[in-house]
Amino acid sequence: MEAISISEGRKRLFELRQAVIDNQDQVILTHKQGNVVLISMAERQAYQETMRLLNDKPALKALVESFEAHDAGATAGKSITELFADLA
Repeated sequence: MEAISISEGRKRLFELRQAVIDNQDQVILTHKQGNVVLISMAERQAYQETMRLLNDKPALKALVESFEAHDAGATAGKSITELFADLA
C-alpha cells in the first residue's frame, strides 16, 4: 500500500487507477485535513456486501450457529463442489 500526497495523486491519477485495478492494491492519499484511500470498485462492492451481510442479524445468527454446529461435530458440512454446483 502506497501513501502519497493528494497533490502527487492528482498528477499520477491514471497510473494509480491502473495499479489499484491490476494489483488489487490501495493508495492512501494524504492531506493535512484528512486522508482518503483509493480502492477499486470491485473492492468497494465487496466491502458493501460484507457490511450488508453483517447488518442482516438473522443471516449472521444462522451463519454463527452453523459454524458452531460444524465445530461441535453436529454436521459434516458440504464440499466446495456441492456448495457451488450451480457455478460449475
